[in-house]
Amino acid sequence: MPAVELRGNSDLRKALRQFAPDLDKELKAELRRALQPVVRKARGYVEGSAMSNWNASSSSSATFPKYNPALISKGIGFSTGVTKKNKNGFNSMAKIYNRTAAGAIYEQAGVKNPQGQPWVGPKGARGNKYSHANWKGAGAQFIENLPPLTSSLKGQGRLIYRAWNESKGVAEGAAMKAIDKATLAFTARSRTTTFRKAA
Repeated sequence: MPAVELRGNSDLRKALRQFAPDLDKELKAELRRALQPVVRKARGYVEGSAMSNWNASSSSSATFPKYNPALISKGIGFSTGVTKKNKNGFNSMAKIYNRTAAGAIYEQAGVKNPQGQPWVGPKGARGNKYSHANWKGAGAQFIENLPPLTSSLKGQGRLIYRAWNESKGVAEGAAMKAIDKATLAFTARSRTTTFRKAA
C-alpha cells in the first residue's frame, strides 16, 4: 500500500496518551490540519475514467482490480496513529495512505518497471510480480496511458506523492512544528507537574 509516512518519536506519543491526553488530542488535531489538504488534492487527481478496458464494468481477468474512481478516491486518507515498527525498525506518527489495490496500481505503476512487469502471458507463472496480459507490450502501453509519475522526497507516484510534492514541504513543516510544540509543552509540564497515568 503506497503511503507517505512522517517519522517521529513514538515514545512521545505513548507518553502523551498516558500522561497528557489533552496534549495528544491537540497534536492529532494539528496533524489532521496539516495532512487534510494533501489528501484532498490527491483525491482530486483521480481521473473520472481510465482506459476503456480498465473500469468497474470490465470483463477482464478477475485477478486484476477494476478501476473505480469513487473507490480509489475514498481509499486515499490519513492516519494520526502511531504505526508498528517496520522491518527496518522505524514507525510513523502519521501517514497518508492509498488503500485500494487499483489505487496502488494507478499510483505507482511503472516505478519499479517502467516498461511493465516481466511478461509471462495468461498461463505463465502465477503472482503479482508478473504480467499475465494477452500480449507482451500490454504493460508498457498501460503505463504509457497513465499520467506521468511525479517524484517527491517520499517517493514517486501520481496521486499522494504528486500532492505531497506540490505541497512544497508545507504539510511536513506544519506536522513537524506540531510535534515540536507538543514535545515542548510536555517537557514544560513535566517540570511542574507530577504525572499520573490517564485512565
